[in-house]
Amino acid sequence: MGYKMGFILSLIFVVQLFVMVGDLMSIQFIYTNLDAISVTAGHIISQKGMITDEVIRLCENEGNAQIVQVGDTTPMFGSIFEYKIYTSYDPYIIKDEPMEVYVIRSVVIGYYS
Repeated sequence: MGYKMGFILSLIFVVQLFVMVGDLMSIQFIYTNLDAISVTAGHIISQKGMITDEVIRLCENEGNAQIVQVGDTTPMFGSIFEYKIYTSYDPYIIKDEPMEVYVIRSVVIGYYS
């Protein structure tokens, strides 16, 4: 009888562990998606020299994300342009509040192939 009670109580921890692993997998999926979007966005930013409406729409449509410039430097030909693509994720067990998942990338303006 005691081992059955111990087994039932241990299932509580196992279920919490599975939910936590699900959160981590979801965060990793979101991060990978943002990383893929950042490559395409970086190519367009390098060509155009700034964050255009095309890049904003790409981030919103493909990843349900926003893009902002990091820093306040004026983009010039040959300079480094940093940007951040981010989205919100509401985890089940890791935190009580929504998390911001983001990637920060940089490109050289005018350097594309």
